[in-house]
Amino acid sequence: MSEIPSKDLQGVDWYGRDLYKANLAGADLRGANLGEADISHACLKGADLREADLSGANLYKTDLSGAKLQGATIRDADLFHAILDGADFTGACLIKSNLNASSARRCCFDKADFYEASLYNVDLTDAHIHGADFFHADLFHARLHRTDLTGSDLTDSYLTNAELVDVVLDGVDLSGAAMPDGTVCAPGSIGECKPKESDAMGFPPIMPPF
Repeated sequence: MSEIPSKDLQGVDWYGRDLYKANLAGADLRGANLGEADISHACLKGADLREADLSGANLYKTDLSGAKLQGATIRDADLFHAILDGADFTGACLIKSNLNASSARRCCFDKADFYEASLYNVDLTDAHIHGADFFHADLFHARLHRTDLTGSDLTDSYLTNAELVDVVLDGVDLSGAAMPDGTVCAPGSIGECKPKESDAMGFPPIMPPF
């Protein structure tokens, strides 16, 4: 794993840089430009990435556990199989990002934007997710054990085959969401799923558009 000489990297412009297997554990990368960078297999454990731009970055199997990513822009990024446990993504933009099979246990995603993001098989056990936007997000096979989704918007999201165990859904908008059993929630389903009339009549369940 390549070492980075300095840990004080505030505002650095590393757009498109090759940081494969870089050791940036504990680095101060506040406001850094890491857009389109290859940061796959790197270690950013405990790094400070507040307000950083990681748009389009390759974060495949990157260790971001315990990192600070409040207000970061992570749009269209690839976080497939990333380790995110305990990281803080408050207010982060994750629009259309790929978080498939990532581990996000005990993360904070308050007010994060997951619009059309892919979270297939993600582990959100014990995550704190207040007021987040999951509009049209794919949470197929996601693990949501003791996940607190208070006030989040899951409109038209896909939760088919997801594991919802002791999930907090207070004030959650489930309008149009496809639930674990395939039931589609009617408009105005807040805090609980009220099946659409078509589901009540026995129509086939909705599956995510792969």
